Amino acid sequence: MKKIFTPVVIILITCATLTGTGKKADSSDKIKKDSFINPGRWLKNIIVDTEYEGQKSHAKIQIFFPLSYVQGEKIRTVIALHSYDSNEREYENNSSIESYANKYNLVIVCPSMGKSIYENSFYPETSCKWNVIPGGKFTGETLINFLNKNYNLALTKNSTGIMGLTTGAYGALSVAARYNNKFQAAAGLSGFYDSTTIQRPRIIEAVYGSYKNHTDRWEKEASIIAIAEKLAGIPVFLYHGTGGDMFNPGQSRMLAIKIKSLQKSSNAYSVTYRENKSGYQGWIYWKRQIPEIMEFMNQNLKI
Repeated sequence: MKKIFTPVVIILITCATLTGTGKKADSSDKIKKDSFINPGRWLKNIIVDTEYEGQKSHAKIQIFFPLSYVQGEKIRTVIALHSYDSNEREYENNSSIESYANKYNLVIVCPSMGKSIYENSFYPETSCKWNVIPGGKFTGETLINFLNKNYNLALTKNSTGIMGLTTGAYGALSVAARYNNKFQAAAGLSGFYDSTTIQRPRIIEAVYGSYKNHTDRWEKEASIIAIAEKLAGIPVFLYHGTGGDMFNPGQSRMLAIKIKSLQKSSNAYSVTYRENKSGYQGWIYWKRQIPEIMEFMNQNLKI
């Protein structure tokens, strides 16, 4: 039985310039593509090289290949983004996501992105960088390209989904909206989607600068509500616990309401919203949502 790890409520903002990266990976650290794929198990410690604005670095990911995976055959892929200051093993350690990946024949890709809030840009005021490249760009560009080239995964929009937890939920919706030609479905657990009403604003300030001095960044660049129109053609699943979750449940409600309002003018928008009145933060509650999210991905992703 897997141990359940409940995250500490206080989010620490102290951040090194690069979190968990620092130097470009040596070739000896890399896993040769396809060499160790064992269906029904995680392929771990995969190194993804990245280069952005003249700087080079790397990030680590792990991939779960379902039992029925056959190399060379087309398969659906779900990228799962972790919570703030976590790592690629969060879903493996705290949920039974593998059993549902096996059930629905889905590949699960988990990147390790530390203290990223899955931002799409860095600024002169940015004091916390998880890597040399903004997390949103890494996910929507570098990671997708790496999966395409090395594992024949995430090759089409229709076969690719993205999900996330807390800050990863923000990332999932942000990446899906900004790269809506690459994702067919998106799901967020206990996320924040309106940066101007977030009750932990320091994680936003660490990337975008202060709200007072950079209002446009907060209201346009850092807000999913502001770019919700870009979610056309992407079914969305949202969950929030109202008993005392990581972020105020109003965050998920606002995004659900926004998407519902867009539905009035176009049937291209779709949202499924779930609320748990006794739900608090922690994997004791979040793991119960994994079955429905994986069913949601199964229903919306096509080969």
